Formats: sequence, structure tokens, C-alpha cells
Amino acid sequence: MPTTVFAGIPARSATLYHRVQFLTPDALVYFEHEDGSNMLLVRDIEMGRARQLEYIDRVCCPAEFCPDGSPFGRDAGLAQAAASYLTERGDKEVVIGGSLPFLYAHYLQQAGLVLKFQQDLGEMRRRIKTEQEIEWLRHAQKITGEAVEFACRMIAGASADAKGVLQHGGAALTSERVRMMITGFLNERNFSNSHDSIVVTLPHVSDCHHFGEGDLRVDDPVIVDIFPMDNATRYNGDMTRTVVNGQASDEFLRMHAAVKAAKRGGCEALAVGTTGKQVHAATIAVLEQHGYSEKRGADVVDPSIPQMRHGTGHGIGLEVHEPILLSHGGGEIHASEIFTVEPGLYSTLHGGVRIEDMVLVTDSGYEILSPLYEGWDWKH
Repeated sequence: MPTTVFAGIPARSATLYHRVQFLTPDALVYFEHEDGSNMLLVRDIEMGRARQLEYIDRVCCPAEFCPDGSPFGRDAGLAQAAASYLTERGDKEVVIGGSLPFLYAHYLQQAGLVLKFQQDLGEMRRRIKTEQEIEWLRHAQKITGEAVEFACRMIAGASADAKGVLQHGGAALTSERVRMMITGFLNERNFSNSHDSIVVTLPHVSDCHHFGEGDLRVDDPVIVDIFPMDNATRYNGDMTRTVVNGQASDEFLRMHAAVKAAKRGGCEALAVGTTGKQVHAATIAVLEQHGYSEKRGADVVDPSIPQMRHGTGHGIGLEVHEPILLSHGGGEIHASEIFTVEPGLYSTLHGGVRIEDMVLVTDSGYEILSPLYEGWDWKH
């Protein structure tokens, strides 16, 4: 197999970071050769740290291959150095993936190298988690669960004014305030919340990815979805619960019971050798047994009717959303993959419900990594 090339900024490219496990704010290039050896091309300022990596065979800087640098800047010089290194080796073609920035592809082609594009380069290696990655994700989900509980108990325990608006600290409790406090809670535990969180209620809850805005009110369901990154490992948590301050409606209770059962059905369908498509079908089958259906996009004719409007879940790791999807077209599932399972029902009339857990696929079945109360009344 020809040399494989990964490039970019590790802090921004999960595929590159997963390969090199070396965090820098600047770009680097990593080469895996046919004979099993590798090389890391970094700025001279990073060479000391990089040479401490036991799994890297050789560390170089761009000046070793382009001593005059590049008039087009640091990144262009790095790309030109990468091309020079490969041509000096006598490489004729290289393998690249979708995460390679075009700048590098341009200079590799300009040097006469043939680029062999591999769409899923590195995907399976990221999908199947090591024992260490599983523990990192387990910890990320533990802290995420604590943040979810913090937010849900705050909402459930808030008082309400005469108009039914929830109050906290002498002021209205809004989606924006809760999200801000979630971020503070996570920051204190060395977690980043750069994607923000979802704290959404009527009328915006029918939009499954609306972050929420405005006052939270008594008797209205609130979906709390938190998906932060552990700064120590860069692995992510992802958990959702639904909370009601006050009296939940009969229809909401039916919706909640259906979603809870559908999550259980989705988890039970997760097994080695099955597919994401089959897991999603199992989830929808449970919802249908409870009288609900799946409708998406243009198929949503009446948004007041509670319906499932997204897939059952997704892979998770260094990014919140990773392959594969537990949805239509989802492929084969393997042992040691980790997914979210997150069925939901959404209505502009009755509100929304989503319950989400992180689930590890094992040789014997599955393990939920986020055991946490699934009810709607967080005052208990």
C-alpha cells in the first residue's frame, strides 16, 4: 500500500488527532509508510515535544526539505515540505482521506504525486474503541450526567410567578440562563461546552436541534441535551433528559412512556452483526406500538402531532457525531463501538420528549454508560 498522508491542525481534525495523539495549535503532517514506519513533520518549535512520542519513528521540520521556506506562508511551506519529503523518498502515489485540507492535496499533485482518495480512511479505527477510549468516554458521560442532573433539578425545583414563568435567583429562568449555568458547571470540571447545550421548550421544541430561547414555564416540558468535551482527553459526552416543573399533561405522559420504551428497544437491538438501520427500525416499531409514527422534513404535515423526526442515534468519540448513524441506511455494527440511543417525540401542541444515553456494544449485548433517572419529575 502507498504512503498514507494525514495533515492539518490536530486541535481541529479529530481524524488527525486520533492518529497522532499529539495536540498542537499549528498544522502538522503525518506519514504512514508501506513498511510500517512513520514520520511526523512539525514546526521546529514542536520538535522537542514530538520527539518524546515513543510511537513516532522520525520527527522532522519543514526546513529540512524546504530550507528557503515558502513565500506563501507557514502552512504552504509545510505542504511543500511534505511534497518534497515524499518525492525524495521516491513515492509515486499516496493515499489521502476526506480530512486532508486541499492545500496539501494541491502541493502533492503539483509535485507529480498521484492521489488515491479513500473516503473512509481511518473511520473503522475510530469507530471501534480501545479499552482506554471506553474509559475516557465513560468518564465524559459521567460528568455529562452530573450536568444534566444539575440542570433538570434546577428547573424542577424553581418557583413560578403569577404568570407561570419559572424563577431562579430573583429573575426569570430562561433557556439562555440555564445554558450559561450548565457551561459554568462544566468549566469547573475541566469540560468545554463550545457547542453550547440544548434547553428547549414550547414553541421551539418541534425543531429537534433548536437550542431554546426565552422563559421556561410551569407545566411545559423542557428538553435538556448536553454534549460537552473532556479537556483532558478530548472525548465527548452526550445525554438528554426531559423535565417538567408542575403538572405534566396526560398526552406528555403517554409520549414519555413511549420514548422510554423505544430507547429500551433501541438498546436491546444493538448487537454485533446487526445494522444501524435495524436498530432504528426496532426503535420506530416500539413507538408505533404506542400509537406514534416517524415523520421527517416535508413529511411533517401537522407539527402538532407528536412524531419522531430524526434517527435513533449516532457514533460518538472525539466528535459528538461520528459514523455510523443508527438510522435509515446505517451499516453493520461491531463490538466495542459506542453510540447514542436517543428517540424522541415532538409536538407544537404538547411539547417534546427526548431521552438519550450513551451505549457500548459488547460481544454479549450492550452496556449503558449513563445510568441516570429517566423520569420527568426531577423533584423526587
